[in-house]
Amino acid sequence: MSKKEKIIEVAKQLFRTKGYHDTAIQDILEHSKVSKGTFYNYFSTKSQLILHIIQKVDAKVEEQQNLLLLEGMPNDKQIFYSQLRVKHSIYGTEKIAELYNISLGENDEELQKYMAKSHYKELDWLATRLIEVYGNEIEDSAMDLSTHFIGGLGYQFRYSDQMKLDLNSSDILDYNIIRLEKNIEITKQSNQVLFPYKSPSSVESQEIAISKIQKLLTINDDEFSQEEQEIINFILEEIQNSYVRWGVCEGAIRQLKILSSSISRNKQLFNEIFNIIHKQTKK
Repeated sequence: MSKKEKIIEVAKQLFRTKGYHDTAIQDILEHSKVSKGTFYNYFSTKSQLILHIIQKVDAKVEEQQNLLLLEGMPNDKQIFYSQLRVKHSIYGTEKIAELYNISLGENDEELQKYMAKSHYKELDWLATRLIEVYGNEIEDSAMDLSTHFIGGLGYQFRYSDQMKLDLNSSDILDYNIIRLEKNIEITKQSNQVLFPYKSPSSVESQEIAISKIQKLLTINDDEFSQEEQEIINFILEEIQNSYVRWGVCEGAIRQLKILSSSISRNKQLFNEIFNIIHKQTKK
């Protein structure tokens, strides 16, 4: 074990037994048998030590979650549930939850930036996985579901600890997974959205969308009926305007889908264009 690893392991043990605030750097030096110079060569403050510990744990969680995806399809619910359990299993083993809470009160800019980024990354990961598992019909509400699940779970863990309840963390997680399933069913029946989900990877810029539509609608322009071509020309003219009426374009492409119901190749093309336009109407 390197000196850096020794410092980290000793610090983690002292944080668990004495508590973070009651553990001085001198305590870490004495128990790890390293000099003050060696410590400061790796960590400028205790906050930086927290940051390193949390980063290592988060990297371990991400690695394990990604490995689980190699075992099956992204829409497999059991793999998704296992990914959720992996995180809480590692957090429990590393006893890291308290350090996360402490980190929020530390006056360290780098630590605060990491925690803010990590918090959003967790929400976005869960929202993305929910869409992959439960389908695009919940896309708009994915962030609502994500914040509800993570927020509720966090407070339940804290409440259980504060009240010293004899509850297993995995039982709390499983309870919330069941509640998540129920919440998804409720969401499918409601049009109310608090935090519309916007994925940078799934929502295209208007310029890219226009370019794709133009390419798709002109690649086989000699194979459309006269009625189809008139609607296509209308869409092509509309997307040239400085303000594109995407709702109008969506209505036009729906009409094209109806007209092409008997021609599978054109139907597939119009479905692809519809998906591009539909994403723009939701912005």
